[in-house]
Amino acid sequence: MFRFRSRSSDRARRAPRTALVALAAALAGAALSSPLSAMADPHAPQAATVAVRPGTPKTDRAPSTSGPRRAMAARPGPVAASAKSGGGAGKAQQLVDGADPGSGTKDGDGSVANEYDLQVTYKGGQESSGVVIGAPKVYLVLWGSQWGSASTNSTGDTVVTGDPDQAAPYQQDFFKGLGSAGDGWSAVLTQYCEGVAAGSVQCPAGAAHIPYPQPGSVLAGVWVDNAAPAPQAATEPQLGAEALAAAKHFGNLTEAQNRNVQYVIDSPQGTDPDKWKELGYCAWHDFQRSQYGQLAYTNMPYLTDVAGCGTNWFGENTPRGRLDGYGIIGGHEYAETVTDPNTPGGWTDATGQEVADKCAWIPKGSNGGLFTEDLATGSFPLQTLWSNSDHLCTGSDPIVATPPVSLSTMCDRTDKAGQPLSIPAVGVSGTGAALTYGATGLPQGLAIDPTSGVISGTAAATGGYQRITVTATDPAGRSASTGFWESVGAAGGTGCGGIEQLIDPGFENGSADVNHTVMTDAWSPSGYNIITPSSLHAPHSGSWYAWLGQNTGTDDSITTYLNTYPGFGQATFSFWLDVESAGASTGSPDTLSLVAINQYTGQPIGTVKTWTSQNPTSGYQYQSVDLSPVIGQVGWGTTIGLKLVSHETGTSPTTAFLIDDASGRES
Repeated sequence: MFRFRSRSSDRARRAPRTALVALAAALAGAALSSPLSAMADPHAPQAATVAVRPGTPKTDRAPSTSGPRRAMAARPGPVAASAKSGGGAGKAQQLVDGADPGSGTKDGDGSVANEYDLQVTYKGGQESSGVVIGAPKVYLVLWGSQWGSASTNSTGDTVVTGDPDQAAPYQQDFFKGLGSAGDGWSAVLTQYCEGVAAGSVQCPAGAAHIPYPQPGSVLAGVWVDNAAPAPQAATEPQLGAEALAAAKHFGNLTEAQNRNVQYVIDSPQGTDPDKWKELGYCAWHDFQRSQYGQLAYTNMPYLTDVAGCGTNWFGENTPRGRLDGYGIIGGHEYAETVTDPNTPGGWTDATGQEVADKCAWIPKGSNGGLFTEDLATGSFPLQTLWSNSDHLCTGSDPIVATPPVSLSTMCDRTDKAGQPLSIPAVGVSGTGAALTYGATGLPQGLAIDPTSGVISGTAAATGGYQRITVTATDPAGRSASTGFWESVGAAGGTGCGGIEQLIDPGFENGSADVNHTVMTDAWSPSGYNIITPSSLHAPHSGSWYAWLGQNTGTDDSITTYLNTYPGFGQATFSFWLDVESAGASTGSPDTLSLVAINQYTGQPIGTVKTWTSQNPTSGYQYQSVDLSPVIGQVGWGTTIGLKLVSHETGTSPTTAFLIDDASGRES
C-alpha cells in the first residue's frame, strides 16, 4: 500500500449510550444542539453506508482501523498464529481489515470484510504521472554491508552471503518470471491507464494503458550496495536517499529514464526500516522528486523476520515456503506501484485503498483469495488484484492492448518569469522506436527539444494560464498528444500544482465504525458521532462534517496523516471552520488546536495553530495553515499526524467547532 500510517491507539471508540444522554442534557443546558437528537430525528441525513458482503474483499489499511498509512500490513498466518506486536509500545497488534483467519479475537471472525462496492477511480496524476505507461522495470537494491559478499548462482541470480533465507534470488526469479506464459495476474493491471479525467473508473481503448510485460524484461538490474552498513532503523528520508543513490548507480539520470521504473530497497535481516516491526506493516511504496526526475520506490524489510508477513503462508513449512511473503507482498507493492507510482495520483478508491489493498490477505480457496501462479521461473504465491472491469478481486483478466505511442500526462503548473525552466515530456513507443516531439502554445522564451521532449528556456510572463499541447510521433507517423495549462508570472510559481493528499477530505465516507458497517476510518475520531450527518448543525457541503466540542470530561479530536515527499518544500493544510458559541465564557476560552503528531510515538511535535471561542465565525470560514515549518523539523519524506483537538474549559459544552472540506496539498 502507499505510505500512510495508522495507529491502534487511535482506534475509534463507541461511547456508551448513557454518556450520549448526559451529553445531550449538557448541550441543551448550554443552548447547543446534540447529535443524539439528530439520531432520533427521522428527517436527519442518514449515513451513506456500504453493505459488507460475505466472501468479498475489504481494505487492509494497516494493523488497525484508524488513520491511513501507505503500507501493506502484517497478518497472523495459518502456521504462525501471531505476528510481532505492532501499533505502538505496549499495544497488542490489531488485525488489519480484510480476510482474517478467525483467531478468536473480536476482530478475527474468519470472514472477508472489504469495501466490495467501491471501484477504484483515477486521481488525475501527480507530478505528471498517473500509471506506468512503458515497459515496467524493477531495480532490486540490497542495501547495506550486512548482506555480505555477492556472487552469481547457476541461474544467473545475484546471491549474497548475508541472506540466510535466500530472499534475493527469490525476488529476482519472481520479477524475471512476470509476463511469461500463463501470467494472467499481470494482465489484470493492463486495464488501468492515465490521460483520462479524474474520477474515471474505466479507460477507453486508445488511452495510455499499463503495458503487459515481455517475459524476462521486468527485472532491470540488481545492486548490492555493501560499501557501508544499512541503518539499524532507517528513516523514511534515508530510504528515499537510497533510492536516489540507486538511480545514480544504474545511470537513470533523467525523468524519461525513471518514468516507468521502480526501485525495491531491500533492508538486511535483523534491521527495522521505518519501524516496520513496531507499527505492524510489511512493506510500503512511495515516490520522491529528485534531480533525476520522479523516483518510485518500495521499502522492503527482510520479511521472514516477522511471521505475519507471509512466512509459510500456505502451510508448507519449507525453506521456500518461508519466502511466500516475497511473492504475496512483493507482488502487492509492485502492482500498486505500476497503477499508482506517484501516490496518490493513480488509481485508488474513496477510502484510499489501491488495487492490491482491496484484495489483501483473502484466504486461499475463498472467492478472490490467494493463489499460486506458475511462471517460467517457478511457482509463486500471489494475492489477487482489484479489477474494475470485473468488479471483483481476480488473478487473471484479458490483456488490454496499449496504443502504438503513449505520451505521459503533463501537470498544470505555475512558473516564475525569467527563471530557467526544464519541463520533460515523456513518450513511449510500443516498438521501442525513437520519437519526435513537437509543441504548440509555448510561452515566449520556451522551446521543445524534438529528440528528448524536454521543454526548456526562460519564459516570459503569460498574463494568465495558456494551453500548451505536446505531440510525440514515431517513424511510422503514429502519434499521441497531451495538453497542460501553464501560467508564468513575476510573482513566482511552484511548478506542478499539488493534488489532494488527504483521504476523505470532506468526511463523506461517513463515521468510523468498529463493526465495519460504515466505510471509513481516515480521520480516527476520538468518539462516536464526532464525524456526523447531524441536522442540528450544517455541513459546509455534502452531508457529513466533524463536530468537535461535544465533551467536557475529555477532549474531542480527529486525526489524519499526511505523507510528505523528499524534494518538496511547501505544504498547506486547509479546512472550513464554523465556530458556534453559546455565549461568552466565564473563564478561559474554549479552544481548537491543530497539533502535529509524531507517527511513531503518537506524541505531539508541536501545536501549529489555535482557534478560540472568543472568535465565533458566523458561518463557515476558510482556514489555511502553512505546515512547512513543522515538516522542516522532522524532514521532508516523513509522515506526520495532523490532529484537530477541541478543549472545553467549563463544566458543560459551550462551543461547537464545526469542520468540513479539509485539504492537504504539497509542492
